[in-house]
Amino acid sequence: MADDNKPLKYARYAIGEIVLVVIGILIALQINTWNNDRIEKRQEQSVLKGLHKTFSNNLENLNFVMATSQVAFDSSKKLLSLIGPNASGYTNAELDSLIGNMINYSTYDPSTGTLDEIINSGKLDIIQNQELKANISDWSGMLNDAKKDIKIANDHSFNVLVIYLNDKINLKNVPVPKRISEKTRLNITETSLFPTNYEVFMRSKEFENLVDFHALNIIYLMSEYINIKEYLELNLLLLEGEIQGS
Repeated sequence: MADDNKPLKYARYAIGEIVLVVIGILIALQINTWNNDRIEKRQEQSVLKGLHKTFSNNLENLNFVMATSQVAFDSSKKLLSLIGPNASGYTNAELDSLIGNMINYSTYDPSTGTLDEIINSGKLDIIQNQELKANISDWSGMLNDAKKDIKIANDHSFNVLVIYLNDKINLKNVPVPKRISEKTRLNITETSLFPTNYEVFMRSKEFENLVDFHALNIIYLMSEYINIKEYLELNLLLLEGEIQGS
């Protein structure tokens, strides 16, 4: 009888051993999964914080660019109100200042290093928020659209408008923007000794068209900048909702 029960005992023992091994494997797999999830979550938080810093800096830069673009547009608009067949009621110093503000706008050049590294390295896949992930994928397309308008505006401003003014005004008298002179502590204080007949171009339809096209380019730039600003602000809100302890 005892010998007859030995195979059954061995079978039970073997089954018990197998169950214990399986349970051990399952526990090990669960611990490994938990560790991987914890590591991935830590990596995700690092990525999210890097994105938040990049977007915050880009938004600060954009606000500055939009402010200088607004000044350029306002100056262009003021110039347009003065230009005409019977233009008068202005001073040379006023025109020099308006022209300086009109052409000394800033264009947007955001930091893309962190975003490019996240996209190119595949780290985008560890972001759990699907809306945020989709938005980040749209960044390069949105930026390329803005770059096209920036190039059009810059080409017209510096290759057409400034060239047109080169032999009509004293560029030496156009003031350096305060933000630049204060930062560099460099400025040209002497005024030009050459006379300028401001009436010639202030009563010119060609100049009016050039200033009008410049103002139109600024409008298109501002439209792109508003879209980018809304994009950055939305993603910053999404990031703040995902970053632990924020």
